[in-house]
Amino acid sequence: MSRRFDLRQQPSGLFKWVLKCPALLFRAKLGFLLGERFLMITHAGRQSGRTFHTPLEVVVHDSDSVEYIVCSGTGSNADWYRNITAQPVTSVQVENRVWTPDRRVLDAPEAADRFADDERRHPTAASKLLTSMGQSYEGTDADRIQMMRTIPMVALPESVRGS
Repeated sequence: MSRRFDLRQQPSGLFKWVLKCPALLFRAKLGFLLGERFLMITHAGRQSGRTFHTPLEVVVHDSDSVEYIVCSGTGSNADWYRNITAQPVTSVQVENRVWTPDRRVLDAPEAADRFADDERRHPTAASKLLTSMGQSYEGTDADRIQMMRTIPMVALPESVRGS
């Protein structure tokens, strides 16, 4: 049975402030404290051209393809997502490593496969991620694909390393 997937509202109040903590750690050269669970993308505003630094939780770190995969828990209207689909990502930082990636938006079937792999490896973390995004599904492949149509996933391969 297919259902409509609603996304939570933008964070506000104390929770919004807590979400800014990873950016402060990255800027203070303390990104190593976050391990590979978070990364920070630097990107230009699609309209303003201003530089933005957005910390994101890593959903999947694929060590075979050396890709970090993130998702937009608030859907395709998230500013960072709209910015990086309009223009290239300037840089990605994981721990204290920085590089300029090519970015690749995953289609819904691939995103569902990646999420299913992550669910098998880390069921508790995947469940908490879904809860934090206000998502749930029946566990079927078709329902997972439908859910991933509302949660865009982006792969950021670690390629050219900088400092």
